[in-house]
Amino acid sequence: MPVTKPREMKTSAARRVIDPIDSTVATSGWTCTNCSVEVPKEEAFCKICSFARPMDRHGVPQIFTDLTITFNGIIPRSVKHQSHSVEWRMAERHGATCMVELDFGRVNVLVYRPGYERSEKVRKCVEAGRGVFVVPITWMLDCLLQSRQIHPSLFHLAAIPLVPQPTVKGMDLPHHHHPYYVMNVKEYTLAAAGRAVADGAIAAREVVTSPENMKLPPTFQIPELRYTNIDIYEAVCSAAGEGRLVEKEDEHSDDVREGRNRATDIEVFKGDQRNNRVNNALFSGIKFLLTPVLESNPLVVKALVACGGRVIISSHGKLGELLRSSTTHVLYDHSEKKCPILIEAAHVKKTVPGLILVQSNWAEDCMIFKELIPPYGPYAPSAKLMETLEKKYKKRAAA
Repeated sequence: MPVTKPREMKTSAARRVIDPIDSTVATSGWTCTNCSVEVPKEEAFCKICSFARPMDRHGVPQIFTDLTITFNGIIPRSVKHQSHSVEWRMAERHGATCMVELDFGRVNVLVYRPGYERSEKVRKCVEAGRGVFVVPITWMLDCLLQSRQIHPSLFHLAAIPLVPQPTVKGMDLPHHHHPYYVMNVKEYTLAAAGRAVADGAIAAREVVTSPENMKLPPTFQIPELRYTNIDIYEAVCSAAGEGRLVEKEDEHSDDVREGRNRATDIEVFKGDQRNNRVNNALFSGIKFLLTPVLESNPLVVKALVACGGRVIISSHGKLGELLRSSTTHVLYDHSEKKCPILIEAAHVKKTVPGLILVQSNWAEDCMIFKELIPPYGPYAPSAKLMETLEKKYKKRAAA
């Protein structure tokens, strides 16, 4: 008896190919992340809710993960939906969840435009004190330029000023001249549906129609601006090796020492390395115990020592004894937040409250801003992570 093939399903659900939320390549269409409606591939935004198609996140550092951002005075009113703006797409592509409305139950960062310090949204966040960081747009662009999340408290607006900063009218806003914005605005501009955005000589020929046999001048290809970043630890080691140190405090007056210095010691641009200065007393009295990834990086160890710290080698004794007697700070990388050293340190911290567990970006920010930032908030492990580490310790002890 011949075997018959099962009848092929001809439903539309079997033929549809829907790409993931953060994907931009599909064979038939994409799904709107706002209203869950399937949209044709050639459409740049949803026709139901006008929500723009998210950009591809693959290979892009997710520095804004776990952040829910809303904007104030940044997005122009001429756009069809806020998700069409360049600033929204920049934040969303790098891991942030962007919202139109200010929902205190979800939003934890408000990005405002300088000059809007006395606006209604900013007042609600600052005066309510609900844990929402109020930061200028330069914070977001600086984070993107350095490919890391700078602590929002360094830019946080703590009080409503009596007089707001001067602002400008029109479409040419000050942050449009930021290096990261200038270099990437074309990539993040939402193209018209079904048409790629042409640039350079091609765009000029499409817009301007010239008579036949007319000789046009050549199109000059001007290279784009280049800003090369350098690793912070590498910058510190280079400055320390050349003997560029911060001037001693006794050479300054009391007014200079007590005043807040807004200049940085370490620049991340390669062209500004000659301006770097190392504070060899920054980490004086601090004894670091590093997780394996940081300990195996000679630049990290050398930079911490150059700033006055002392690095404890984990193999030079029993881990529990080192944590209780010889260590003040356990420095860990975000990728090692569940490593054995951190599990043991979380357990020891219950009996040694003075032991500090802090991420490595805390040390980077301290080097940049030449002062010891309190190792709390996003720098320290969360309560949920501490519970997870304690469970892992009990499970390991019972084994």
